[in-house]
Parts: sequence; C-alpha cells; structure tokens
Amino acid sequence: MRSNKQTSNGGILVAVVGSMTAAQRAQRALLSAAIRADIVKSDSESGRGCSYGVAFPASQQNNVRTILSATHINVRRYSQDAWSIL
Repeated sequence: MRSNKQTSNGGILVAVVGSMTAAQRAQRALLSAAIRADIVKSDSESGRGCSYGVAFPASQQNNVRTILSATHINVRRYSQDAWSIL
C-alpha cells in the first residue's frame, strides 16, 4: 500500500465521500473533467467500518469542489490525513 504521496504541485487531497459506490461516482465525474482521481480508503470518523474517497491534486481543489457539488455528490470532508490507495 502507498500512503500520502506528495507531488510538486502542492500535494494530494482526499474528498471523503463515504461508500465505495459514491467514490466511484466521484471518480467518474472528475475523470470526465480531465482531473486525475484515485479511489482511496480513508480513516473512518466514527471508528466503525471504513470510509472511501477520491485522491486528487491539491491544485485542483476549487474545480473538484465545483464538480462534486454540481453532480450532487456529498463530500463528508476534505482531508490530507492518512489514507491508502486501493
């Protein structure tokens, strides 16, 4: 497993969306807008189960927020915390 990879353009952020299905929808929406997005497993807020999200370049944060909002994907939080690429 890889974790918290940094890039030269400001790093990587994760939009935590909850379920794997929501993460897949988010990934498709971002990829259709030419934004690279990887599905990742994130630390759960409640301590039960696991959460999923999409990792994307931090430089794209404003675009990602706009796209996910427009496609009605509920983002629980944006994070730089520990996560693992699946």
